[in-house]
Amino acid sequence: MLRQVLRRGLQSFCHRLGLCVSRHPVFFLTVPAVLTITFGLSALNRFQLEGDLERLVAPSHSLAKIWRSLARQLYSDLHTPGRYGRVILLSPPGYNILLQVEGNPVLSNLPEGSNLITTPAR
Repeated sequence: MLRQVLRRGLQSFCHRLGLCVSRHPVFFLTVPAVLTITFGLSALNRFQLEGDLERLVAPSHSLAKIWRSLARQLYSDLHTPGRYGRVILLSPPGYNILLQVEGNPVLSNLPEGSNLITTPAR
């Protein structure tokens, strides 16, 4: 009994809604479009580009971030003027770039298949 009442009520509501939409199509086409554009533009205004690769890649509470911020605070006067860039080394599976046996610099002794990701100098 309750099921039939709910079904008839829902059926009549959907029928009336369909008639309303068919009688006023411009309203039901423009309002969703205007709302979509408005909310989309408001979201794009809050969009900010992130230039710091470390902030995007490293965990928020990593020791590297803490040490880097400490070094910037303590040794900010030691930086010489000029353009600098950062290099991120990616090793192929099974290799560890940081544990090189020989004393050669890391960049000149990379295993095959290593990738270099550089960020532009600031």
